[in-house]
Amino acid sequence: MNKYTIKKLFEKSFPFPVWKIEVDSIRQNIAVESRDPNSTLPTYTIYSFEGHTLLDNYLINEKEWTIASIQGDYLILKKYGTSSPVQSGIRIIHFPTQTIIADLAEYIFQCAKKNTVIAIHRAIPTGLLYYITISNGKVKTTMDEKTTDYPNLVEIPIPYKGKIPAFMSDIKYEDQIWVQPLKDIFIWSYHSKKDEKYVLSLSLSSKNEILTHEYVLNNLNKLILQPYFAVNNYIFFLSDTKQKIITYLV
Repeated sequence: MNKYTIKKLFEKSFPFPVWKIEVDSIRQNIAVESRDPNSTLPTYTIYSFEGHTLLDNYLINEKEWTIASIQGDYLILKKYGTSSPVQSGIRIIHFPTQTIIADLAEYIFQCAKKNTVIAIHRAIPTGLLYYITISNGKVKTTMDEKTTDYPNLVEIPIPYKGKIPAFMSDIKYEDQIWVQPLKDIFIWSYHSKKDEKYVLSLSLSSKNEILTHEYVLNNLNKLILQPYFAVNNYIFFLSDTKQKIITYLV
């Protein structure tokens, strides 16, 4: 029996096209921001890698907010400007209870470390950094010595530029092939044409042969520019309509 499989776990649909995705690789949760094309207001959904919904269609009636990070039980939002990529405004939400932990209008998001958001003050352009504790929203001017990077295990496949292996030479693909190494195997993804539509396929191979194959997205109207993102053995595909994420386990 072939131990290498491509198993579809679940699909998640969203009310509007997906605008942004952030992943908590450690807790294995995904935060998805979708936006109404008419009002451009953001809606947030959070679910686990196993498909359990943790926050369902949480609407914010201010279009300037967007996802900055997700960490543990906290969703961190930042404001973006109309004339610049970011503006002052950081909001921390404890998403299991939908409680706003902090609403910091004067701080500009820089990055998120483990348990800490690093920010600058809009009125102090000297480069002075502020450190915001995610769990309670408290602002400090010194960083805890224990603060480290929060691991990001997200990987994306890269376009394959080498000579196509002999065991894949019969594949009729459109545009290009992507490849990603995974432990002792390789993941190949590519589009093919079928009845004037496109199909996105996934193949697992050793260095010498195809181990298994799966058609993961069918009846596509156009090519998907980035086929998927992966965390460990979980692979996430965004549909061509951008209103659905399909999750596979390899």
